[in-house]
Amino acid sequence: MTDADLLRSLGVDPSQLDPAPPWMPRQSAGVERLDGSHPCALCGEPARATVGVDTPGHGRRWLDRCMPCLIATTPRGGPRAPLADTLAVLREAACEAGVALTVVTDESYPAPVDNQRYHLVLTTDGKPVMRGWWPDLATAERKYLRWIGERGTRKGARVTLTDEADGGRVLKAWPDEDR
Repeated sequence: MTDADLLRSLGVDPSQLDPAPPWMPRQSAGVERLDGSHPCALCGEPARATVGVDTPGHGRRWLDRCMPCLIATTPRGGPRAPLADTLAVLREAACEAGVALTVVTDESYPAPVDNQRYHLVLTTDGKPVMRGWWPDLATAERKYLRWIGERGTRKGARVTLTDEADGGRVLKAWPDEDR
């Protein structure tokens, strides 16, 4: 993301930012500005972080932000890979390493993982919050009991064990009736 893109995404008018020197060593950039006298460009609270940005038509300017705004507006890498792609890479790596892999996710996943017949789902208030797949029933039943013990106190919690090889037939569900 370019500096101009950053300012545009934050809704900051570069003409309202203080001029910055054309170049400063990164270690000392803006240290003197962090005395609390400069407001955050987004919310007006005292700035605790600053960076020089190049703005088209306005030259180099200071982008001052308080810590909550800095954290909330800092880009976090590229786009997230789809869960299916991530799981495929993990399965391949586990296979190459000769390691048994059990997948537990906190996101919805539309199909069982390869060779993972038994599917466990933890829902709260009807929304899936955790899923896992296992190839054998004994392990899946052990996990079922563990999830009830570890997560069953959540408000609206429900744990369901299904057999994906049998069309998703429910083998066990806790609690037996809605609470």
